[in-house]
This record gives sequence, C-alpha cells and structure tokens, in this order.
Amino acid sequence: MRAEHLPAVKALIDLCFAESTWSENMLLSEMEKPDSSCTVALEGERVVGFLAFEQILDEGSVIEVAVHPASRRKGIARELLQNAIKSANDLSTVFLEVRASNAPAIALYESLGFERIATRKNYYDRPTEDGIVYQLPC
Repeated sequence: MRAEHLPAVKALIDLCFAESTWSENMLLSEMEKPDSSCTVALEGERVVGFLAFEQILDEGSVIEVAVHPASRRKGIARELLQNAIKSANDLSTVFLEVRASNAPAIALYESLGFERIATRKNYYDRPTEDGIVYQLPC
C-alpha cells in the first residue's frame, strides 16, 4: 500500500463497514508503524481489497480486511490473509475478530484453519452484534 491509495482504501472501508472509524490520517499512521503491514489488492489501478496486519513479538493480529462487494468470491481476501501470514516472522499464532453474522468471512477463516476461541458480547455497533474471536496456531 502506498500513500496514493489512502483515499480509495478509506472509501472501500466506509463502503464495507457501517461502523468504520478509519480516517486517511489513521490509515497513514497504521502504514507507518514498524509492526504493521498494510496491503492493497488492485484490479488494474482500482483498489478492490485492503488488509491491515500487526505483529507484536510472535503474535499476529488481523486488524482489518475489506474487499469491494463487486470483487468478492474471487479469492482476494484469502490471498491477502495468506500473504500477510507468510510474510510475518516467527509467528506462533494469529488472531482476528469477526461479526457473528458474517458467514462468508467465517467460512473463509475456518477454511484457512482459524479456530473460534471466544465471543465478545455486543462488541459491534450499527447494528449491535457479538464479535467472534478466532485464532490460527502457526
């Protein structure tokens, strides 16, 4: 991801997530963190996917994954996730969180070997919904 992608990534996140609080400045800060990795997927010059990944010591966290609705079911999220995990150094585990109603994302995460480990009651807003915490042992 480069700075020129910031407006498109912000628009993508806003499209995908009603509760988004990301600003372009926050995305830039995330990009510049030494323990973070931000990646985009492009179709031509158009940003169709985004992933923010953070590694602290031997633990990775998927901060955000977004794929444009018109580009879903093409393996973009899978590729973004696999590349982030593969690019990280000496991971013992990766964590992520997902809305309980997001069946397509849950199916993807489980197909990659993520295991459900916890539920965060009423974690999400707009609408209020539980968050499911997943872990991938590496």
